Amino acid sequence: MVRVTSLLHREVYVMGQVDRLLGLGVGTARRWIDGYERRGRRYEPLVREATTGSEVVTWGEFVETRLIAEYRSRGVGIIRMRPAIMALRREFETDYPLATARPFLSEDGRDLVLRIQDEMVLSPSLRFVLRTNQNVLLSMEVQRFQQDAEYEETDEVRRFGLFGTHNVVLDPEYGFGEPTIRGRRLRVSAIVEAIAAGETRDDIKATWDISESDIADVLRCSRIA
Repeated sequence: MVRVTSLLHREVYVMGQVDRLLGLGVGTARRWIDGYERRGRRYEPLVREATTGSEVVTWGEFVETRLIAEYRSRGVGIIRMRPAIMALRREFETDYPLATARPFLSEDGRDLVLRIQDEMVLSPSLRFVLRTNQNVLLSMEVQRFQQDAEYEETDEVRRFGLFGTHNVVLDPEYGFGEPTIRGRRLRVSAIVEAIAAGETRDDIKATWDISESDIADVLRCSRIA
């Protein structure tokens, strides 16, 4: 029998790439994903269950880091999310609970997340779901994450749109996870380099069979290409 490995377990990036693609400070991805030590005190990983020392980042780890990044400007130490994330991992029986739809897109899932948050006394500013009257709603951070996340076939995040564009995506099956034109192996960096070299838009469109809207989206994403 052939064992099908989840896309979330696929090794895609190294730590520095995650910092660049998510606009994080140098070393941030490593601290969140694999933990760190400071002034003799050990801080456990936020994403991994335990420190491994590996520089390689799976797609699932990247997706979870992408969601956590939405909270980084809150001014509250996001390491406090760890107990809730560990509990979600157990409850949903997945290594990557923040990278799947079940905790967020079903009513039962949101209710379970709410219960876990309450049990872990998670700070209101770090919560994934919120109760409003009789409804349990996604936090603004999760809503922003969901605007870019795309699911296909399974309930796992399949790819991300970038900066609200339609044509440029992060897809682990194309371009080694670097920004590419949707559904193609054409990396944004190649187009950016051609523009910087002085090639005209008409030449670029003809060479790669892309549209004007493709080029416009490429330019919007060029700073991380």
